[in-house]
Amino acid sequence: MEPKIEQFPQILCVGVPYYGDNKNGEIPATWPLFHSLADQVKNKKEPWIHLGVETYTAEFETQRKWFHLAAVEVTSLDEIPIQLAGKILAANRYAIFTHKGKLPGRIMETFRYIYGEWLPRSRLQASRPIRF
Repeated sequence: MEPKIEQFPQILCVGVPYYGDNKNGEIPATWPLFHSLADQVKNKKEPWIHLGVETYTAEFETQRKWFHLAAVEVTSLDEIPIQLAGKILAANRYAIFTHKGKLPGRIMETFRYIYGEWLPRSRLQASRPIRF
């Protein structure tokens, strides 16, 4: 599983937020909710492309808590539906991985590969150090 490395300008996203440790499978549950509300999102850039945005906080190392957004890219953060949240991703170079397979059971294998194998040998650096 090799990623595409691409430079992106600032990215605006709107979606269903979750912050926590995902012990009870809360992240997969954000997707059906997002899909039920996606038609309400204005200014969608590419409506058929959905993003899972992961942001690792300082609490990840000690409490295994992180931020997840089941989202779609938008051209503006105007008129966000009340049930959703907006997030701005800074312009940066991103490694884009495509996960194939079931999400609930196998997604952690993908994350372990990315941060435990691929990133250390890539000579690149995560914007925040992460240990799985």
